[in-house]
Amino acid sequence: MPQTEERIDAVEQEITGIRSDVRLQNAMLIKCGEQMSDLRTGQHELQKGQEELRTITAELRTGQDELRKGQDELLAITDELRKGQDELRADTAAIRQTLEEFRSAFAVVLDEIRIQKAWREEFSDKVARVIAKSEGLEA
Repeated sequence: MPQTEERIDAVEQEITGIRSDVRLQNAMLIKCGEQMSDLRTGQHELQKGQEELRTITAELRTGQDELRKGQDELLAITDELRKGQDELRADTAAIRQTLEEFRSAFAVVLDEIRIQKAWREEFSDKVARVIAKSEGLEA
């Protein structure tokens, strides 16, 4: 019967090996289950992250559109300001020209006043001499 005992020992060793393998496989299955759970959690987190990224991207696009609108408005305001400055320069130039023309006309009037004053003084002197002659005061 030694042969039977050897066979029983061999079978028991095989059963022990199989049990060890089953335990190892069970541990590996548990580990695989944990990893699958981690993968599902990671996938869920990834999906949430992708949604957040889409939301942020949409907000960024909206912000960029608003920035472009703001830039366009700023350019329009700047253009209007430039036009206003150009108009102001033109008005200032026209006022300067009018002022120069006024100064020239005023200078002519002053010259005429000086001439009139000199003529009046000369005429007053002549009138005074004529009056004096007529009254016999001047010889």
